Amino acid sequence: MAKSKKIIPYKKRRNLNVGIIIFSLLLLYTSVYFIKLITRKKVIYNEVVEGSMAENKTHTGIILRDESVEVAPAGGYINIYMRDGKRAAVGSRVYSLDATGDLKKLMEASAGKEDTVSDSSVIEMKKKLSNFTSNYSDSDFEYVYDTKYLLDNAASEHSNIINIENIDNISNENGLSLNVVTSPASGEVSYAMDDIAEKKEEDLTKSDFDSSKHAVSYVKNEQLVEEGTRIYRVVHSESWSIYFEFEKGEEELYAEKKTLTVKFKSTGLILTGDYSVVETKDGYSLGKLTFDKYMVQFISNRYADFDIQSSSVNGLKIPSRSVLEKDFYTIPIDFIAKGGDGVSDGFYKEVDKDGNVSTVFVPAEIIKVTDVNCYISTENKDIASGDKLIKPDSNEIFEVSNKEKLLGVYNINKGYTIFKTIDIIGSNKEFYIVDKGTKYGLKVYDHILLNPDNYKEGDFIYQ
Repeated sequence: MAKSKKIIPYKKRRNLNVGIIIFSLLLLYTSVYFIKLITRKKVIYNEVVEGSMAENKTHTGIILRDESVEVAPAGGYINIYMRDGKRAAVGSRVYSLDATGDLKKLMEASAGKEDTVSDSSVIEMKKKLSNFTSNYSDSDFEYVYDTKYLLDNAASEHSNIINIENIDNISNENGLSLNVVTSPASGEVSYAMDDIAEKKEEDLTKSDFDSSKHAVSYVKNEQLVEEGTRIYRVVHSESWSIYFEFEKGEEELYAEKKTLTVKFKSTGLILTGDYSVVETKDGYSLGKLTFDKYMVQFISNRYADFDIQSSSVNGLKIPSRSVLEKDFYTIPIDFIAKGGDGVSDGFYKEVDKDGNVSTVFVPAEIIKVTDVNCYISTENKDIASGDKLIKPDSNEIFEVSNKEKLLGVYNINKGYTIFKTIDIIGSNKEFYIVDKGTKYGLKVYDHILLNPDNYKEGDFIYQ
């Protein structure tokens, strides 16, 4: 019997390709790592170094004075007798109102050809022009019109002084209805008017610091005015104050100051004034500087640019953008306790469990200590608002509730964010100089986040 020659095909065995598997795993790992790399928070940090600073701070302040606004008692064409900044006694003639408008023509007709402006008047107008050229800025073109008005007013006043002895005779001889207005009080006179005159410090708002919203107006000589028109201000005292907004951290910088020395940009005048902080009705904090002389130098100004002079300070230099502000619980320092190891800081906390009251020690990271209080994070999981703390060796109880804001930075030396408080002793727009001797604070070579707003305390950092 012949053997069958039928060939049965053999299924090949598939062998796994180890190289492809390894390549696929590497590709997967690389893809996952790349996705994590591009989606995770970008860490930008800075190394703390020692530094010094002596840069002055520039501000635009609002000037308030003890002043009253006087209005026209009737309508008519105004003739100004007293120039801006001149002191008036009670009853001094400030201006007159001509109901007919004929006074100007009659005065021009009676004016002598030999009438001249005095040398002192010329010198005064030259000073105004010199001040204008020294402080002119393309960004403040209104200054041109203000100066033009002051020069026109000065020239008109000097012209009126030449003829002032004839005004009464002219008005009587021609039967003019001339209403001479006198000052009701003694003080310096100014015709620069705005909507901030007579405003009180507690009524100041943030929008008041925008000079474009508070235009200054002037009543011009020989202008027709109506009854009740605001004509001039009388400043009753040489004492005056200038208010300014704080930059970040600046209020803390001046916290111990009683006086500050400033240099006014328009005049170069350097003055030392009494310093204080005022709170407005809407809770707005402002710096206040008060002076007792040179008021007349600024009588026509509501706003003034000045530099706060500062001496050189030394400490730790950190970028201003690394600083953030956080809320912390305040606890009297007498309530700080030590743990069983005798090292860890914390507090004795009253715990009520099913009606059974007991006392436990709770460790806590103390952020800052003053002569009165210590500060702990509001993010502390073991101590919250409403918790009752017990004073060591006492039955005195303190209920946690009070909060205060502190300035600080995120330290990342340990690979995660730790908030460290700072005491600012100097600053400019880019950097702060902070005290390097602060307990629980920063040290040289510490690494701090430059983008703290993207993190919270305890976040892990991948550098």
